[in-house]
Amino acid sequence: MKETETIPNLIALARQGSPEAAGQLYERHYQSIFRYLAYRTADLQTAEDLTGEVFLKMVQALPAYRSSAATFRAWLFQIARNLSIDHFRRNHNRSTQPLHESLPALEQDPEDTAHQRLTSTRLSKALARLNDEQREVVLMRFVVGMPIAEVAATLHKSEDAVKGLQRRALITLRELLKPAEEKDGTTG
Repeated sequence: MKETETIPNLIALARQGSPEAAGQLYERHYQSIFRYLAYRTADLQTAEDLTGEVFLKMVQALPAYRSSAATFRAWLFQIARNLSIDHFRRNHNRSTQPLHESLPALEQDPEDTAHQRLTSTRLSKALARLNDEQREVVLMRFVVGMPIAEVAATLHKSEDAVKGLQRRALITLRELLKPAEEKDGTTG
């Protein structure tokens, strides 16, 4: 099987039971699904487990997938979103550890690494203060890189509603991420 197969061809082959086609669908979408779930859950192990569940559900539900309803990627993100919601419902009393970036590359400057981790921590805290819908839009648009139309299909909202959520989320994030002295009106 060629690596250049189109998504519709891979879907058709996977429906016919081709493990190679299902594997290629997995390979093409694993990173974005994992990244989304890692930000959603703030736990890499949980994100890994849920990502595996997404692709298991994909294989099970592939015969029912209809391309007219949503793009394949939007459909996968609907599965991921639903699994993460179920995860939080099941584990609502359990505390989570903050998401830490993976170990820095060897050539990365320690000062840059420290700044990146500080920025990541501030961003994670700011994202946690957004409402669920705003956070979903920010994650899908800017972490995963989904176009507005796909986000709208995934969340079952209009494109205008997604644009509004994105605008409000970015305004809120800008306020939350302002340096402390700028918020206080003081300077260092």
